[in-house]
Amino acid sequence: MDTEPLAPDDVWRTRAHLADRGAALRAARDGSPAGVPGARAAIRRVLTRLFGGPPFDPDADPGDPGLTGPSSASWIVIGEPAAIAGGLRGLLVQVAHPLAMAGVHDHSAFRDDPLGRLQRTSAYVTTTTFGSTREALQVSRRVRAVHPRVHGTAPDGRTYRADDPRLLTWVSIALTSSFLAGHRLWAPTPLHPREEDAFVAQQSRIGALLDPRVDLEGLLADEAAQEELRAGRVHLPMIADGTLPTSAADLDEVLASYHHELGINHQGREALAFLRRPPIPWAARGGYRSLLTGALGSLDPVQQRALEVRWPPAATRAAVAQAGAALATMRTLVGTSPSKRAAEQRTVAVEQPLSSG
Repeated sequence: MDTEPLAPDDVWRTRAHLADRGAALRAARDGSPAGVPGARAAIRRVLTRLFGGPPFDPDADPGDPGLTGPSSASWIVIGEPAAIAGGLRGLLVQVAHPLAMAGVHDHSAFRDDPLGRLQRTSAYVTTTTFGSTREALQVSRRVRAVHPRVHGTAPDGRTYRADDPRLLTWVSIALTSSFLAGHRLWAPTPLHPREEDAFVAQQSRIGALLDPRVDLEGLLADEAAQEELRAGRVHLPMIADGTLPTSAADLDEVLASYHHELGINHQGREALAFLRRPPIPWAARGGYRSLLTGALGSLDPVQQRALEVRWPPAATRAAVAQAGAALATMRTLVGTSPSKRAAEQRTVAVEQPLSSG
């Protein structure tokens, strides 16, 4: 296995030879980018109901590659339908931490608007991956602005605050590990090990922007600084001190360091009850249930125990396989991610020069 360490530029983009490979993989996956028109429209209506509409403006900032760019591992992973199940898995993993759930329970409209949190999480992931650099920084700023108000005491007596680096890390790695697990299980073509490392590094650098020590206003005001950010040359404290992982192996180690903190209480059970029965059309519930049970089956044993999931191995394998079948059907019917296609169009867009005549 190739063990050459990642260079700074690899943090945001794969190297040239991996970029070429990624382009070939995407071309193979996107052979039928449009999908089946009638089914595509119906499924996308359901996905919009569940995850919200497009969260970024594809006509803004023409030519801007975004934080990671079209040759990146993040575009491959988040643009693949397996990321839908991976995203659900990420929410399940977040539920397994009582302090994360205490913040949601005490400071969000989760009970009154349960789809809202799901949609906001989806919008954050989609915008930081496929939005322009400016849009990614702006959504990070919006999320960060809420954090100082999110603090309190969990039912077990522990205090929490949303801008605590350890809690920020948990929310970040819950999503990163779940998208990566989903891709490994359900994407038609696996990532190269170095692409996996690049994906973890990219997602950690995105997560590190939520650290209040990072000057988002300065980055938003300075296009040269944004280029430095894309190149991985901006100092991010949570990366520099090793709090957030920068490789798949690091990710496993950081996840393991949280095992003793995991468990579920009435707040987590309330969130699980919603995830099991969200308010979506009846016709879509079978497919959604397949993805959710597959996500539950894909959790590691510690996470399953924390969520009180006690399935025999055969049931776990069946759930994962059923989710794979549902995603394969979705891939055929829906085609590629519309957010990814819109971002690709933005990156090649150039403004027409003013006429000299």
